[in-house]
Amino acid sequence: MGEGTSSGGKKRKAPPASPSCPVPAAVVKQEPVEGDVAVALADLPVEAVVVEPPRPRVNVSLYVRMLHCECLRPLEPPIFKCEAGHRLCGRCRGEGHCRRCGRDIASVPCGPEDLEELFDAFRVPCPFERYGCASTVVYHDTDAHRAACAYAPLPCGVAGCPFAGSPRMLRGHLAVAHCWRLDTLPGYGNPLALRVPSEPARHLLAVEGDDRRLFVLSVRELGGGAGRAVWAVSVACVRASGATVAGPQYKCILLTQAPGKAATDGRRAIWETDLLESCEAPGGGAAAWEEDPLLVPPSRLSGPSKGIDLRVRIDVVDPTAPAALLAAAP
Repeated sequence: MGEGTSSGGKKRKAPPASPSCPVPAAVVKQEPVEGDVAVALADLPVEAVVVEPPRPRVNVSLYVRMLHCECLRPLEPPIFKCEAGHRLCGRCRGEGHCRRCGRDIASVPCGPEDLEELFDAFRVPCPFERYGCASTVVYHDTDAHRAACAYAPLPCGVAGCPFAGSPRMLRGHLAVAHCWRLDTLPGYGNPLALRVPSEPARHLLAVEGDDRRLFVLSVRELGGGAGRAVWAVSVACVRASGATVAGPQYKCILLTQAPGKAATDGRRAIWETDLLESCEAPGGGAAAWEEDPLLVPPSRLSGPSKGIDLRVRIDVVDPTAPAALLAAAP
């Protein structure tokens, strides 16, 4: 009596499925030929059942001309070329000349050089598409584009915080997650008056009408001893190095003065940059962009809270006429 049958000759029902041991969705059974031994799939050793993992895939795009013959039909093997190198399908080869240029058609299929051209045509979205880059790049140039992309995400920089994003994302993150102060200038070329605390801190500056740009204002205390400390105020543009190269460039003017007095103290009253420095990690430690600050002495602190009264102006630098822009500065 076979193991899989009952005394009545009927096949035994399969046990019900359980969450820990599901029944296969489909089982292919081959009836044994007389003299052969039937082997069930479940009786095979585990090592004999090999499940191949899914192969990685990449979504690429191509210009339509790379995939179509001059007759506008999709190319399919074998693919031929005319004397000028235009790719043609087998049907057009039978006409004896190229529909595009009229030259004779070569008698050999496309060779390795055509495969190289094809690989040079495979394009993929920028790895930083989610951060705003709309470029498509040649697949084998992805790493080079990543290194130079103006939309590369920037780290928050605050100790222990792993967040990274575009300047626009950082603006919301730093303001909400880290409670950074955010002030908005009324536009490029328009000054904003504000009072910032003299405690060391960094603040965010945005410009009305430009939600892609973000600037950071740093306040640091320098020196030591009562009455001898000075405060250093700096501004930088928050952006990746690729964005710095791509532009635009900016200049900034900072002005501070003692209450009721004219600004006659030279560099300690006004700070101006021809080109504003860039910052890739606004929450990070001391950076190069803070090395040439506006210096504010204690005599210029205002009110009981000892705040720093500032006027901030940011301009977009026109590289074709920088002298005119500087002449228009207050």
